Amino acid sequence: MEHNNKCEMNKKDAVELTRRFGSPLYVFDEDDFISNYHELLESVKSIYPKYNIAYSYKTNYAPYICKIVKNLGGYAEVVSGMEYQVARKLGYEPKNIVFNGPMKGSELYEHIDHDGVANIDNLDELDLVVSHIKANPDKNYRLAFRVNIDIEQGYVSRFGIDADNGDLEYAFRTIADIKNAEVVGIHCHVGRSRSLSAWKKRVEIMFRLIDKHFTSIPQFVDLGSGMNSIMEPALAAQFGDQIPTYLEYAEIIGKAFFNRYGDLPVDEQPELITEPGTTVISAYISFLTTVNSIRKVKGKDIITVDGSVGNTGDICDYKQLPITVNRIGECRNVKDANIVGYTCLEADILYRSYSGVVGVSDIIEFRNVGSYSNVFKPPFIYPNCAMIAISVNHEPVIFKRKETMEDVFMTYKF
Repeated sequence: MEHNNKCEMNKKDAVELTRRFGSPLYVFDEDDFISNYHELLESVKSIYPKYNIAYSYKTNYAPYICKIVKNLGGYAEVVSGMEYQVARKLGYEPKNIVFNGPMKGSELYEHIDHDGVANIDNLDELDLVVSHIKANPDKNYRLAFRVNIDIEQGYVSRFGIDADNGDLEYAFRTIADIKNAEVVGIHCHVGRSRSLSAWKKRVEIMFRLIDKHFTSIPQFVDLGSGMNSIMEPALAAQFGDQIPTYLEYAEIIGKAFFNRYGDLPVDEQPELITEPGTTVISAYISFLTTVNSIRKVKGKDIITVDGSVGNTGDICDYKQLPITVNRIGECRNVKDANIVGYTCLEADILYRSYSGVVGVSDIIEFRNVGSYSNVFKPPFIYPNCAMIAISVNHEPVIFKRKETMEDVFMTYKF
């Protein structure tokens, strides 16, 4: 099965969409997102059927997208009370919400009071949860621990309970002494480590921790996120090594779980969960922005657009996004030009060293901006733009309207 790779939209569509819905504009390709989601899900399930996706809300919490995931049977992975409330408003039951994060808020107690499982991130949080459990002796509680493991990734993560210094042993002992609570799962997340070897190491360590700390098979094992997303060749080349396919990840993860638990009855097998965000959404949102001016400053070509680097996510800090310039205006030749945003910040650079033909009023499509883009965009100088969904099954749908000055200033007093 090949990756479903999102391609550039044609000029006619780019022009028509900005004419109808304004510029700048986020465009979500609903059909390709669903196809990609199914590809990841089925790649792992074909090897270890008791697998599910918990979609990372922090990556892009647009309710329209989160609802699609819910309709596809996926879980919600949230890291704050705000995100938890979004999931609940979309109709999720606590049992289908994976609650992570170092500072969950008071919603944590609502969650565990209604049969939700929280992945406890640190010992101070554990103390608070234990106090709550002891204050409610007539209720039974299910918990899990987020563990901080070392897969030799070259940095120290700030998240989770240290699995190597005695903290994790203390956490398990603490819950073992409480009659109305049990540890039913274990969770890890290792950022910046997307290679197949990193995933193999992750699984091996988690199995060792299960053998050490669990007296019976856990109800679930959550391996977090960290698979490469779908990328166009020009972007993939910037990451150097060959980008693994979903089937290659599944060969590592699914086979390890099947070899360990596959002979058990299904109801005794642990559920395998991963928490993709970027993996499933990044390639399926584009950002359309219009050229406002072109100038030469001390020999440097500068193209200013009506969007900003805040619209495109943190990927612009270290990679060049794939772009298409849809020519509309009177064309000029530029060389090594910076495409910059509307803000008054020198660092607002969306693309470096563009050479080619461009004109005022041209529409530039930035692709692969689905993750950490609209959720990162600050209310700085201009409000955020609209978001629309396109699909062969329906007309374009506005699922986030363009923000106004009133939206930005509604919490301030004049």
